[in-house]
Parts: sequence; C-alpha cells; structure tokens
Amino acid sequence: MFRPTQLIAGAAIGVMAAILTFALPVQAGTCASVAGKGRAADPATATTRAQIELTQKAARLGGKITQRSNDCKKGPPGGFVCKITAVVCPRSS
Repeated sequence: MFRPTQLIAGAAIGVMAAILTFALPVQAGTCASVAGKGRAADPATATTRAQIELTQKAARLGGKITQRSNDCKKGPPGGFVCKITAVVCPRSS
C-alpha cells in the first residue's frame, strides 16, 4: 500500500514528465504536427486568430511552419470556428 507522500511524489513526477515532453524544442530531423484554433464572428478574423496561435506554438517549438491546411466551419450562433493544422520542422542552419 502506498503512503500519501509517495502518491503525491509520484503524481508530481508524472506532471513534470508530461510538461517536459510537450515543452521540448523540435529535435533535428523530426517534424511535429501543430494546430491552432480561432473563433470569431466572421471567417477572416477567425482565421487570423488561429494563425496567431499557430505561429506562437511554432515559435515555442523553435521551428518553422512547412505545410498547413485551413478548415473553417460555422460554430456557435452567429460565429465561425477555424482550425489550422500545420507541420513544424526544425530550422535549417
């Protein structure tokens, strides 16, 4: 049976491992799939918001966007939801 302190320590280690897994920069020779979502009253604004989110995620990964696709759909009443998916690869030297 586990003691409460062991359980808390195990949970903390698991959380730290999950954070480190997603916070690492793009490794040489590997590409990562990234998505950005934007919501607004019109498709142009929703696409812009999704693009901003996608660019921020690519910058955090330390890579550049190589391929992208855009998908806008009617969302909540009177609004649109746009999702941009892209492939982020390491910057070439």
